[in-house]
Amino acid sequence: MRVIFATVGLCLFSASLDAQTAQDFEFRLSWRPIGTTVVYNGRAGLSGSPVEGVWFSPDGNSLEVQLSKNRLFQTVDFETWSPAAKAGLRVAPSVPIVDSLPEPSANAVSAPGNPYRVFAYGRFLWRSDDSGRHWTNLIARGELRLIGENIRAVSVAPNDPDRLAAVSDEGVWLSSDGGQSWTSLNPGLPNLQLRKLLATPRGGRGLIAEWREGQTVEWLPGVKGMWAAEAAASPTRDTLRWTDALKPEISLVVKPGERARILRTLDGGRRWDDLTSDLAANQIFGVAADRGSGAIYLATERGVYYTLNNLEIAANPTSWIRLGGNLPKDPALDVLLDEGANFLYTSLAGNGVFLTYAPHRRRNPLLISAANLESRTASPGALMSLVGMKLTQAQIAGKALPILSATTDETQVQIPYDTAVPSATLDLSNGNGALRLDLDLTETAPVIFTDRDGAPLVLDAETGELIDPSTPLRAGMRVQILLSGLGRVEPEWPAGVAAPSSNPPRVVAPVRVWLDGKTLEVSKAELASGYVGFYAVETRLPPVLDNTVLPLTVEAGGRSSNTILIRTAFE
Repeated sequence: MRVIFATVGLCLFSASLDAQTAQDFEFRLSWRPIGTTVVYNGRAGLSGSPVEGVWFSPDGNSLEVQLSKNRLFQTVDFETWSPAAKAGLRVAPSVPIVDSLPEPSANAVSAPGNPYRVFAYGRFLWRSDDSGRHWTNLIARGELRLIGENIRAVSVAPNDPDRLAAVSDEGVWLSSDGGQSWTSLNPGLPNLQLRKLLATPRGGRGLIAEWREGQTVEWLPGVKGMWAAEAAASPTRDTLRWTDALKPEISLVVKPGERARILRTLDGGRRWDDLTSDLAANQIFGVAADRGSGAIYLATERGVYYTLNNLEIAANPTSWIRLGGNLPKDPALDVLLDEGANFLYTSLAGNGVFLTYAPHRRRNPLLISAANLESRTASPGALMSLVGMKLTQAQIAGKALPILSATTDETQVQIPYDTAVPSATLDLSNGNGALRLDLDLTETAPVIFTDRDGAPLVLDAETGELIDPSTPLRAGMRVQILLSGLGRVEPEWPAGVAAPSSNPPRVVAPVRVWLDGKTLEVSKAELASGYVGFYAVETRLPPVLDNTVLPLTVEAGGRSSNTILIRTAFE
C-alpha cells in the first residue's frame, strides 16, 4: 500500500520553550531549506551576492574571501568552502605604475611573474599586456556580463600570472587563462542575500524573492539546483508594513531607528499602539501577520521573533519569542506567511530561505485540503489536513474517519466516499480535548496535488513515473494528473484503503481537463491504483504544442480545480 502525504518533503517539527534569558525565549522548531544559495542569471556560471574581498595564499593553493559582516571563508580545492576563524596568510596586491587606466578611478594590480601584465578593475575587469598602453575588457561580451559588474577586488596567484580570482556584486569567480574564461566559485558559499520575500508558491509558480534592487528570483518548481533570475514584472511588497487584505484599516508598521519599534493601528492610522514590548532585537527588517489568530512575526538582526496579540481590538503588548531550533543563527532579512497563513518563510542573510509550520496554528487549527494545503472545501473521498493539531480520533456524522498521518502540527484524514452532502460536522479529539468543526462539503471539490515548492504531481501514463516539472511535456503525450476531491466512485470503496491495481473504482461525476482554455479528451477518471485517497485523471496532450508554459485545470461535476502550469515542447 502506498500513502503519499501532501506535505511532500516538508520536515515536521516538535517544539519546546527553552529559557535563554529573562527576555529572550526560544521556540524550537524544525525548518526546511527552500532553494539553494546560487542564482542562474546568464553569467559564466551561477551567481551569488556581493563579496567584499579575495586573496590567494602565498603558495597559490588556497583562496580566501570576505563576505558581509567580516565573515571569512576559504577553499583549498576550489570547489568546497569552509568558514575561517581568522584571516590566513595573504598575498598583498602589488600596485603597478601604468601609462593609463581603462576607466576613471579604476584600481590596478600587477601580475607576479609577468612584468608587463596588469589587471585593472572598477565597473569592469580589464587586462593589459603592455603596462597599460592598451586594455582588453575581460568580462563584457556585448550585453553579456560574464561575472556581473562592479568588481570589488582581484587577486592574482603568486605562482601563475594567468590565474586570478575576482569578486563582484554577483560573488566570486576564478580564471585560469588570464581572464578569457571564468568558473563560478559561488556554489556552496553561504552568501545569498534575498532581502524581500514577495510571493509564496501557488498555481505552478514558485517562491519569488528580491535578489538585487529591481531584480527578482524564483525558486522554480522542479528546478533544484539554483534560483532563476526573473525578467518579467514581479509582485511588490513593503516589508516594513503589513496590512490586512480584507480590513485595510488594520496595519502593522515598523518604525526604524536605533531601536526599531513595531506599531499597530486598528483605525487606518488615527491611533497607534506600540507592541515592541520586550523584543530582544534592535533592528526589524520585515513583518508578517495573521489577523484571525493575532499572530505577528518579525525578521530581525537576531533572527525571527513571534508573538500572539490581537489584530481586531486594542490589547496590551505581549511578550516576544525567538523562533529557533535548526534555523541557522543569522540575521533574518524578511518573513512571509503563505496565503492560508499555515506556513512561515524566512530569508536569512547568506543562507537563503527556510520554511516551517506557522506555530500560531497550534492555537488556531485550520482544516484545509491535503492536496495543496489551501482549499477549505471538501467532498466525499477528499484528503484533508488539520494544521496545528495532532488527532487521536475523528468522526463525521458519527462515522469514524481514517487518520492517515498524525504529528504535532498536522493530521491528515480522509472523508468517506459515501458521506452525505451538503452539510456535515467533524468531531475531533487529541486525547486532551475535543474540537467541533463545520465542514464545507460539496459533491466535488477538485484539487490538483502540488508539493511545497509548487510542483504539480503529474505522471507519465506510459511508465507511471512522476514527471519532473522542469521537463517539458511532449505533444501527443499521455499524462495522468493526481487529484483529491473528485467525489463518489463506482463501485463503492472504503476510505483509508489503497485503490486496487486492476479495475480501480471510477469517478461518478463528469470530468473535463482544460489546457490553456481548450478542453482535452479524458480517457480515464478513477482512483489512483496503489494510492490512498488519490484520484488519477488521464488525458492526452494536443498533437501540436509550442515550446511554452500553459495553464491546466481539471473540472469535476461543474467545479474547477486549482490551476497548475505545465511546460510543453513541440516534439
